[in-house]
Amino acid sequence: MSDAERLLRLAPGLALKEKRLAVLLRGEDPRSPRLREAVEDAQMLGSLELSGLAATWDEVKASRRAPPAAGPLAGMRRAVSAVDPRTPLTARHLLAWHAAVTGADAGLRTAERRRDGMPPAPPAFIAGRLAILEQWLAADSSRQLRAAQQGALVLARIVEILPFDDANGRVSRLAASHVMVRSGAYPPILVGADRPRLEQCLQAAFQFVTEPLVVLLEEASGRALDVMIQTLEG
Repeated sequence: MSDAERLLRLAPGLALKEKRLAVLLRGEDPRSPRLREAVEDAQMLGSLELSGLAATWDEVKASRRAPPAAGPLAGMRRAVSAVDPRTPLTARHLLAWHAAVTGADAGLRTAERRRDGMPPAPPAFIAGRLAILEQWLAADSSRQLRAAQQGALVLARIVEILPFDDANGRVSRLAASHVMVRSGAYPPILVGADRPRLEQCLQAAFQFVTEPLVVLLEEASGRALDVMIQTLEG
């Protein structure tokens, strides 16, 4: 069992979690720095696990006090402040997150990529497909979707396009979290143990069946409550 899995112990439904959190808060703002940072750290650890990058909970917490000069943790720390969380998602945000995560301003992918199933976008089409995604997010119809529905569409679309040579997973998860939080949801915390299910959900989403991914992201968003509860209890 990974550190992220141990951190997120099984808990009851969302409504019960919210009631428990309200009792524990005792007047504290749920957006207080210590709670926000705990969720942020859990989200960071889970994203690194999903990318196959080794990190422990203690290392993630220590990186907040003394950010490393290089490496995956340093990149994730840079990514936290790379984009204004209040702004609508754009292709420029994706480029900013990618540069922060990788430590290099490499830009969009220029080489062909292959994979089983849905092929990634040809390099010549990447910018145009990201522009279409940006336009869709700006449309009134997108704002009528639930937060997790927006997150699922953004996550699946970025992974489908595969706009970068590397770090597409981390960037896509940052983007999904961005749109979900802007829509009023808790930040989704995906962990390494979610990988098989996440891959299945993405394959379904590539075939325009997004509900399994929506459900996963809703569950992942509820995990933020688990982290806040454990922080207050601890």
